[in-house]
Amino acid sequence: MAQVTGSNCKLIVDQETTFGTTPASPAAVLVPFKDEGFQASTETITSDIITGDRNQRSPMYGNTSVKGSFSTELSAYMGLYLKHLLGSVTTTGTGPSYTHVFKVGALPVSLCFEKQFPDLTQFFLYNGCRISKGSFDFKPAGPVATSFDLVGRKRTISGTSFDATPTDLGHIAFEGFSAELLEGGTKIAIVTGTKFDIDNDIQSDLYTIGGGGLVHSLPEGKNKTSGNLTAIFDSMDLLNKAIARQTTSLKLTLSLGTGAGTSGNESIEFLIPELKLQETDPIIKDSKGIMLDLPFSAFYNASTEASSIQITLKNTQASI
Repeated sequence: MAQVTGSNCKLIVDQETTFGTTPASPAAVLVPFKDEGFQASTETITSDIITGDRNQRSPMYGNTSVKGSFSTELSAYMGLYLKHLLGSVTTTGTGPSYTHVFKVGALPVSLCFEKQFPDLTQFFLYNGCRISKGSFDFKPAGPVATSFDLVGRKRTISGTSFDATPTDLGHIAFEGFSAELLEGGTKIAIVTGTKFDIDNDIQSDLYTIGGGGLVHSLPEGKNKTSGNLTAIFDSMDLLNKAIARQTTSLKLTLSLGTGAGTSGNESIEFLIPELKLQETDPIIKDSKGIMLDLPFSAFYNASTEASSIQITLKNTQASI
């Protein structure tokens, strides 16, 4: 039998209305991905009982943990993941373009992911998945490296898919070359890279007696949005803001075509209305140009957006 190859594999996703339960009427979509890490594992527990010799006795089985991740490129039709990363989405528009505004709110119920191995006709279904973290790595050119970490409730292996006809939304990637970055409301052109990390602080240890080794629930904690700016060190402006503990903002926009939201003209905007830069001195690493690395932490205090981060996506999807 030939070895299974990754190029033939697929990953699909759907939204659950009941935690840990596959939708009765599935509406799955294909997930474009670079790599993935979905995995269920059940702990084995050895006994310390003394039995008269040095041999270990048969282990017991404990709780099952389900964790997952996938890396991809920031694209115009990944609103589903942004919804489950931040929690709140408001959609406006009458077509052919729509605007989706994502803010920090209560997370939706959960997702189910299916990892497909067509070479063996085997399908690994992961139910009760919630996005614990999302990361976005922006560079001056090329795709925006994007990754999502998840935790889940259970895994089921089957010879058939829960949805044999998933929808393919395509993969329309944004390019770093089109990005515009504003700091404090003013365009800034000395940043060589920035990374945003959005963490939902999900609790994943709620196992109960009689629960069959499956996690009971996966409640989210506070949203923690942080990141890092790497800039050319040609002035004290950014560092002085960090030293003065001054509140500032970041807005990063990427567009295809006009950015209006019609087909081929999609756009996405990341807005952090309130943040503080961490005071970090520049380091002289060699004889070449010196860079300034400034971590930052986002928060909500008085911004009109009422969210520590807001993402606005314009595309042709009527709903997410």
